[in-house]
Amino acid sequence: MKLRVTMDWPACPGLVGELDVFSTRDTETYQFTYFEEWTAKGFQIDPALDLVPGFAYHSQALPGVFEDIAPDRWGRLVQQRAGSGFTSDTDYLLGVSDFMRMGALRLADVSRPDVYLADNHNVPKLIHIRELEAACGRLEKGLETEEDLRQLFGPGSSLGGARPKAAVQDGKTLCIAKFQSGQDTERAAAWEATTLDLAQKAGIPTARHRLLGKDTERPILLLERFDRQGTERIPFASAMTLAGLRDGQDASYGELASVVASLSSQSKADSFDLWRRMVFNAMTGNTDDHLRNHAFLRDLQGWRLSPAYDLNPNHETYARRAHTLAFLPGEKKPSLELCQDMAPYFNLDKKQVEHGLKAIGTALKAWKTIAKSNGLTDNEIQRKADAFEHEDSVRLITAAQKQSRGMKR
Repeated sequence: MKLRVTMDWPACPGLVGELDVFSTRDTETYQFTYFEEWTAKGFQIDPALDLVPGFAYHSQALPGVFEDIAPDRWGRLVQQRAGSGFTSDTDYLLGVSDFMRMGALRLADVSRPDVYLADNHNVPKLIHIRELEAACGRLEKGLETEEDLRQLFGPGSSLGGARPKAAVQDGKTLCIAKFQSGQDTERAAAWEATTLDLAQKAGIPTARHRLLGKDTERPILLLERFDRQGTERIPFASAMTLAGLRDGQDASYGELASVVASLSSQSKADSFDLWRRMVFNAMTGNTDDHLRNHAFLRDLQGWRLSPAYDLNPNHETYARRAHTLAFLPGEKKPSLELCQDMAPYFNLDKKQVEHGLKAIGTALKAWKTIAKSNGLTDNEIQRKADAFEHEDSVRLITAAQKQSRGMKR
């Protein structure tokens, strides 16, 4: 199979290259080559794909930039239930709705280069969101109907992560709706909204979002797609891809800081932003902070750190926590002192560190108030307290209060 890869981005549109897929009974091998015109005017879409004429990538691993636009566990589950033909990584990649695919890359068979694969524009409207939620619930239980699969195949198959979700259209804005899972022991959407609100209060750019049905047992988190600007697409790459790593390989915030320093078009601002996220994640128990939960968007100058997303507090006792993304190689336990000591990895000065810590401490002080604003009850808040209340968060809040009082004198 030979696929034509196109960049649908107004700032740099055009034919990018060709992805060849060679299939045997048990394996696939991939070869990617850039078109010469793209090497002259375009940009490197993946560090593994050198932007030089005649370069050819050849591997049994799909290039990371294509893994980024393929579905993860939830999307694959939707595809599997919808048909029996999904057996390979390429099947899953090509089963994603073109309209809802992440980023700005679009795929077509070379035999029909003007027809994008899975060109399905049927995005459910926001008013149908509870119907989508019910369909997701039945699919989770293995009780889905043909109508459920019809509703979910495009909207649900394009998305990563393990949680039930679907694409919806809110007016002219493409969004992701995240639903309660049957496996949840808490109102996860309300807690994710709370953590996003806290990050925003701390000055960390986050995905635009709102919580629907906050006073119900099954609230829904609605997130605007940050890889879209109106109807225009924006190039997207995960931190895993830009770091040149694969799923399962160890990584650290220190290493990610090096990626930002070398690839970001505004490395000073993005380095500060990444450091703040690291501190915030450590203080709020967002331990599932793997490299697919960090991403980059392309602007006219280069790559920029995307808004923060997938922030989910883990209420495990602070001393027992271990982050998926290490702080430094082998250092997975959160520590405010370690985060402060790591400031040089991000090229931060003392003033930036003080400013960042004060903002995060001030935000953390309000965690209960923000949780209540998202419909969480006193009992729910008490059960989650270990995520936000521990020795280091107390130190941070106390220091922020002292700093504020000192500024008022």
